[in-house]
Amino acid sequence: MFKYGITCCLYDIPETVPVVLRGPIEQVSREASEIGYNGLEIHVSDPRRYDWGAIRRICGAYGLEIAALSTSREPAESGLNLLSEDESVRRTTVKRIKEHIDCAQEAGAQVIVSSIRRNIPDESQREKYLNYHRDAIQEISGYAEEKGVRIWVENILAQISNFLNTAREVEDFVAGLGRENTGVHLDTYSMNMEDNDIAGSYRYCGKHLEYVHFSDTRRLYPGGGNVDFRAHMRSLKELDYKGFITVESVPQPTAYECAQKGYAYMKAMETITEIELGASRFR
Repeated sequence: MFKYGITCCLYDIPETVPVVLRGPIEQVSREASEIGYNGLEIHVSDPRRYDWGAIRRICGAYGLEIAALSTSREPAESGLNLLSEDESVRRTTVKRIKEHIDCAQEAGAQVIVSSIRRNIPDESQREKYLNYHRDAIQEISGYAEEKGVRIWVENILAQISNFLNTAREVEDFVAGLGRENTGVHLDTYSMNMEDNDIAGSYRYCGKHLEYVHFSDTRRLYPGGGNVDFRAHMRSLKELDYKGFITVESVPQPTAYECAQKGYAYMKAMETITEIELGASRFR
């Protein structure tokens, strides 16, 4: 049995943002729990505004884990950027991610570092910006290790960030860091556009794979587009993957329906995959 998570934000954000549930923690916890989810991925900027001990207790009362805190709201709401030409902006960004780590420690969660890395603005100086990113992740990971928090680096399609786009690129980056507390986070929406061999990509990342987003084409809920989730489920089963599979989708047709339909589809696809893998033993 996989563990299933759902993305949420504790305040109102634009409908175009691929975060499903929105509202106070009591509300999103109740909704996620009654559908059947096992955990929440929480998106907020400036996480120090919240009492994470209280949030953890509320989630626990509904039988939910806090799978991760995402830093994805920071670029839009705080203007933060790990690759800024302005060193003070880079330092402020690292400081803010450390604040997410502090809060994650209290919440019993891990931290996702993804779109906050932004774009390489000048390809002629690509190596300089890659060094900015590597140095930042090394510092962040070292800080997180002291707090008992894991860092997850995500693959992102090239239209959003122009580096670390494929699963293999993220695996090579994470492996090169040599950090025990830093893992690979794969996203099916990005994989659908960037990776030619889904099963091979999962196998390549197997050693460091710790977190997965399920998101269909057009950022719809799993089953709402044309991503072949049987291939993803089968690959994860064959790897004996133990981490969360979390829905990251736009809240359509409504937030609740999105969460409900995505969960039902994933559970059905998991059952189908188990039947097919069982039958394969007799071929």
